[in-house]
Parts: sequence; C-alpha cells; structure tokens
Amino acid sequence: MSKPTIGFIGLGAMGEPMAGRLLDAGFSVVSTVNHSREAIERLTAKGIREVDSARDVGEGVDILMSIVFDEPQTDAVLRGPSGALASLAEGAIVVVMSTVSPSYCQELATEAAGQGITVLDCPVSGLVKGARDGTLTLMVGGDAASVDRCREAFDALGNTMHCGDVGMGQLMKLANNAMSLSTFRALMEVRHLVAEGGMELDRFMEILNSSSGSSFVSKNFPLPKQPMAWPSMPIKDLSFCLSVAQQLGVEMPVIEASLDAGR
Repeated sequence: MSKPTIGFIGLGAMGEPMAGRLLDAGFSVVSTVNHSREAIERLTAKGIREVDSARDVGEGVDILMSIVFDEPQTDAVLRGPSGALASLAEGAIVVVMSTVSPSYCQELATEAAGQGITVLDCPVSGLVKGARDGTLTLMVGGDAASVDRCREAFDALGNTMHCGDVGMGQLMKLANNAMSLSTFRALMEVRHLVAEGGMELDRFMEILNSSSGSSFVSKNFPLPKQPMAWPSMPIKDLSFCLSVAQQLGVEMPVIEASLDAGR
C-alpha cells in the first residue's frame, strides 16, 4: 500500500526536522515558504516539493500537517480563500500540531466536517532534539480511525498518545506545559536563592538531579543564573491554560503566579 502524500506547513525550528524525518521515511511531502526560504531550500535535497501558497499545499494531499506559531497563524494558513482547507479533497485529514486552544480545534473540526474533512489536534512535546531524533510525544485528539490512518506518518516523528476526542490533545499539551513551565520558574527562583547564599550552581544542579527535586526540566533545559521574564511562547501557553481553566471553573493559583512572575 502506498504511503499518503503529506502537506506540511510551518518549517520552523520544530517543523523543519519533522518534515525532514517524513521525507527520510519515504513520504511525499509538499510545502510552501511561510516566513523564510532557508528551511525549504535545505529540504530540497531530501525531495520536498515546493508550491506557492498554503492553498496549493492542500491540493492533492491526504494528510495536511500545520505547525506554525500560534492560533492567528494557524487560522491564516488553514481558513479562508487562501487557506489549505479550501483546496483539500473530501476524506483528507488536517493535523493541527501548533499549541492552540482546545475550543479552536473543536470549532475547526466542526467547520471542516462540512467539507468531509477530518481534523485531529496533535501538539507535540520533546524539544527540537526530539524533532530531529524522531522521539517526540504526539498528543492526539480525534477519532481513533483517523489517528490510525495517520499512524505511519506519526511513527516517523515519535510516540503517538491518543488523548480522546478533538481538543483533548491540546488540553493535554497545555497541562503538560503548565507543569514544565511552573517547574522552570520555581527552579530559576531556587537557583537564585542558593547562588545568593554562596553555593556553586553547577554543584547545586548535580546534587538536585540526584535528589527528589530532580525533573525533566532540571535535566534538560539551559537555566539562567537569575529569574528572567518569559518570552512570548510560554506566556501564550500559560495564558491558554488559564483561559481553559476559567471556562471550566477550575482555580489554578500556582499557574497564575508562574505567569505573573514571568511577565
């Protein structure tokens, strides 16, 4: 049985190595320039096919993967007359791999169903290294049959974790990021504490990582000597998490404090 043709939009730090892995696994991959040409030019040697626009990416593909920065960018490449949804054929699957709100994916799925198109939400975790090595965790929301149709492609990228219906992949990713980002914030603060107290930071981290306070964050992330303001992506993800919590009537004071401290 032939492999599905994949449209891939978003060749950034995560998307470029992910598209590369799909090409290495023998998939036909179609893409377009979103912000800069360098990534698609590097992937030309692997056989990526370049087209002019997001709408063109959707023509003739079986699975469309999108991993742009945020919700407005996702909307721009998927919806409207210039978006990929306008050219996808009935039976195609859209895989939203950016971290966006669960409700956005649910609304998109309802809209796409009117065209006979299925939407899966599939944010990923594992950093750029995981994208390069094919060890990402893919947190997928959507019907099981559609997940199975994408599984061969997903297997080239990492470990598929089916979370439930559409939107549950995003809910899982937001919860995961809330845990890791609040841990990151707490770790920055305790590092500042021990440094001010006179302890050498490398020695502190060595002991911490062999003790009960160790975590994925403490073992995998570069850490500043002093607490710093969050860049835009953590603010986006924590804000989404708190918005979902408010909709569900769930209080998250620790996550609120992490966001406020990082602004």
